[in-house]
Amino acid sequence: MKKNKNAKIFCTQEQHRMNFYLQIEEDFIYLFSTNYYSSMIFREYANGKPMSYLFRNSRQYRQQNIRSRALRMLTYVEKEYHLQLFEKTKS
Repeated sequence: MKKNKNAKIFCTQEQHRMNFYLQIEEDFIYLFSTNYYSSMIFREYANGKPMSYLFRNSRQYRQQNIRSRALRMLTYVEKEYHLQLFEKTKS
């Protein structure tokens, strides 16, 4: 099982849609897309955010949804690609 401490979450824009990716070193793994566009959320994730950022509290409903979807998809990616993204993951 590969440990990945430098994993980041990125966002790209496509018309009125935001696509989120996980970057591990030079590889990008697609996570999910949203049909709504928020310039604040896009600016926040456009340059990448460390995974620890997903565990911060937020009062914004859209930010909470993005974070919960990202965490769900990261647990799926972790199992599918045999990665260790979270500290409590056992081999």
